[in-house]
Amino acid sequence: MANNFLKKYPKISTFILSSIIVFLFGFLLFKIITFDILQDFEGGEKYSIYDKIIYQIRCNQERHIRLRELKPNSNYHRTPKQKYETLEHRQYHLDSDNNGFVKPALVNKDPQVQIFFLGGSTTECEMVDPEFRFPYLTGRILQEKFNIKINSDNSAKSGNNSLHSINILLNKLMPFKPDIVVMMHNINDLSTLFYEGSYWNKNKVIAPIACDIKNRDNFVKQDQWSLSDDWRNRILQDVKEQKRITEDFVQNLKIFINIAKAKNIIPVLMTQANRIENDKDFINERGQEASKLYQKLYIKFNQTIRQVAKNENVLLIDLAKKIPSDKKYIYDVVHFNKAGSILVADEVAKNLENVVKQRIKKSPR
Repeated sequence: MANNFLKKYPKISTFILSSIIVFLFGFLLFKIITFDILQDFEGGEKYSIYDKIIYQIRCNQERHIRLRELKPNSNYHRTPKQKYETLEHRQYHLDSDNNGFVKPALVNKDPQVQIFFLGGSTTECEMVDPEFRFPYLTGRILQEKFNIKINSDNSAKSGNNSLHSINILLNKLMPFKPDIVVMMHNINDLSTLFYEGSYWNKNKVIAPIACDIKNRDNFVKQDQWSLSDDWRNRILQDVKEQKRITEDFVQNLKIFINIAKAKNIIPVLMTQANRIENDKDFINERGQEASKLYQKLYIKFNQTIRQVAKNENVLLIDLAKKIPSDKKYIYDVVHFNKAGSILVADEVAKNLENVVKQRIKKSPR
């Protein structure tokens, strides 16, 4: 019957089919633009229609909270993308255990003190050999000093900001009954808030709400910061916006601290050692005007960590002041080489001695 109609009225049939296709496409486009998930956050980054269509297709409205961790039982092989004067240009191994912790991990069974480190790539230390990564090495130094079993484990991941670390603390670390949690964030939080406008964004790589997709690499670009320049109008000339993103960072630091305290865990904050603050010629790929503000806010974020630690009466390890702003230890702007990681481990271990003693006396395992 349908075939007879198509043959008898070909023009009308073509018109009807074309109209249906146009209607469906228009309806889909309308849904994409108006769908609540895809609305641009007020004051945040703008996303193209293309990005919204891809988001809708790949997510299919099936969402979950993203746990940004190293894939459990994985073996990564990383080589620096460029040559640095104080970093060996070779392949480095970054392996994870069955819980997604950086190996070596959970080296002692039934430790008397369990420490976890949270952060981004500066804590992950991918360009450092496993035994010299400061989260692991810190535990070995403390174990030798106190002659008890101490685990210090690395739960960081490149690209993570403080919201990811809060998620990891609450939903991943709690079963391991940590005694001390140490968090270091700055540059990833700053980039997230500076370019995206909010921790709760639609960035394909770091958004807290994600979705399961096949062929993920076809949809995910590694450099996701601000595909347009809309962030310039939002933040460059707006002092209130600059204060707002700083306050957002403050709130996350407080959330981290209070979750830890509520679970009888000792929280420790660290400023981020760097070569940004003292660099008069600092500039990134976004141009001079953006770079100068970025540098100013980076300095502000480290000062914010100091102030929050003081106000909340928690231990501060001020790596930004203790670790020389020198390529001898920091091979680019924030990442440690072997010498830097060893120096950080010594500094962190020294600062943790009293809280380790406190934990041993308070609740020995």
